[in-house]
Amino acid sequence: MRRFASLAVCSLVLGCSSCDRSARGPKSGYDATPLLESLRPSEAGRAEKQLATPLDALPYYALELKVAQDLKSFELKETLYFRNTGSEPLSDVGLRLYVNATRPTPLVTLKQGSCLDGLSCTVQPHGGSALVLKLKEPLAPGKSLRAELQLSGTLTHIEPSRTSMLSQSLESMQRMRSGKGAGDYGLLAEGDGIASFAAFYPVLARRTGDAWELEDQSSLGDLAASGLSHVSLELELPENVEVASSGHVKQTKTLDANRKRLSIRAGMVRDVALLMSADFKHESRAVGDVTVRSHFLARDAKAGRKVLDAAEHSLRVFEKRFGPYPYRDLDVVEAPLVGGAGGVEFSGLVTVASMFYRPRLADGSLGMLTKLLGGPNQAELEQMTEGILEFVTAHEVAHQYFPGLVGSDIRKHPYADEAMAQWAAMLYFEDRYGKARAEDEGKRQVLANYHMMRLMEEPDAAVDRPVDAFGSELAYAGLVYGKGPYYFAALRKTVGDAAFFRALRTHVDTHRYREAPPRALSAALAKSGDKAAVDALTRRWLDEHHGDADLGGPDLKLLLGAWLGPEMSKEISPEMEMALKLMLKLMTGKGGGGDLGGLLDGLLGGAMKGD
Repeated sequence: MRRFASLAVCSLVLGCSSCDRSARGPKSGYDATPLLESLRPSEAGRAEKQLATPLDALPYYALELKVAQDLKSFELKETLYFRNTGSEPLSDVGLRLYVNATRPTPLVTLKQGSCLDGLSCTVQPHGGSALVLKLKEPLAPGKSLRAELQLSGTLTHIEPSRTSMLSQSLESMQRMRSGKGAGDYGLLAEGDGIASFAAFYPVLARRTGDAWELEDQSSLGDLAASGLSHVSLELELPENVEVASSGHVKQTKTLDANRKRLSIRAGMVRDVALLMSADFKHESRAVGDVTVRSHFLARDAKAGRKVLDAAEHSLRVFEKRFGPYPYRDLDVVEAPLVGGAGGVEFSGLVTVASMFYRPRLADGSLGMLTKLLGGPNQAELEQMTEGILEFVTAHEVAHQYFPGLVGSDIRKHPYADEAMAQWAAMLYFEDRYGKARAEDEGKRQVLANYHMMRLMEEPDAAVDRPVDAFGSELAYAGLVYGKGPYYFAALRKTVGDAAFFRALRTHVDTHRYREAPPRALSAALAKSGDKAAVDALTRRWLDEHHGDADLGGPDLKLLLGAWLGPEMSKEISPEMEMALKLMLKLMTGKGGGGDLGGLLDGLLGGAMKGD
């Protein structure tokens, strides 16, 4: 996921009665071959060879999703195929509904559940975001089960006023003041005429040792499973609605004048997401035998074409540098994200926040605040946003490799995918536009996170640690998104381009469809080059505290210059600089000023209500 680094005011099968029965095996097994239809032809055989387990040992989720006519609620039937690939019998199986993890009231609820094929079990909710299948008889190693779950869900509503850049900037400020995590990014929500279905179906929980992880210690970062699975989806929805989906749409069938059904297959994926709108348009380009599509609201066609261009060129750069992309389709979709998310990644599909498609200054009290602080006007905001839109797109496409293709533990070592995706986005700018442009975008989109953190008096700290060890969203963004990416740049500079990119390509090939150790790339470089230098560099950037020495100390003018440009930064009024410093102190709780904090909350509250 690409965090939106707001600079204060400058600135988420076939197992059903109507499906093709050819993919269902006897009893609790299944035939995985038809599910690989979403892979490029050259990848299907390679994927099977790369896996450490047979294809049909992966979890398989056969979903039947019936979406209401207004796109605000749904009914879901899920058939889970699970094999015990461990060495010990299992008395229970843990599932997670991650979309419920950050909410006091669940969006998706269980209606009933049971095991099939003669196995006996009960399905019990655990907290708000977990389900536990309690087995009457333990499931022996190598044995499989099939369970059926009936669920219902409701989408939250996102007010259009929340999706402006200024609203999201102020929302980020309020969240940082509270010390809470990012919470809900709008993954299962509708707004701006778009319905987003992500993290909506139960998936296997992570397993540590002999226990399922049924709770999260922190809501920072991405809350999602990271293992590979297969998914098939029978989707019933209004006839006039267009869909962007993970996987490959095999068939579309009209049911009547108002309804239709889509059959979707997604093999070898880490997750599946869908976005729907009656106003969606799309354009596409080919990169070899991959179809790249940009889905956008009709009114946002200009930005949608820019996203398509960035997605196409990103994929070309990353295929050259990292190796073949695995799927037949890559969909990039406009989405009404909130919670400070600039984009969110899923297998074969990424979203980009609608605030970048039509950057606008909020009306009412938020617009007044912008003018009061001497912030950018509408034309300046649109110019500033073009680079963000392109960077976010490249960042999300990079996630198709990290952690999409090369898996990693996104909760214990978030730098391994997020810092890498940030660095890869800078690489995209370098390969496409040259080093000078890449350096400038790095200052704006990457380094700004670290400088913001330090300006708010958050100390430098280790980059490589679990999400729940960061303590604040500010530290997480500053270290993982701001400091961590320059570790890969430092490695490249130390060993040289030839050795670095050779090791990187080998890293991707070796761990394709698997989970890589958190420091596998540095270990590979240490073996092929100067081990002492690589090890010292890794300790310095990932474990120690040299950020100010390596990246420069906190400097508000420098930070503003990176965002607004050197010429525009010269025109920043003393009043604006003073106001920004005051806001930064407020955000750290070091400025007193409870009244200003109350004003900020009041302004934001008005914006959330469509002030």
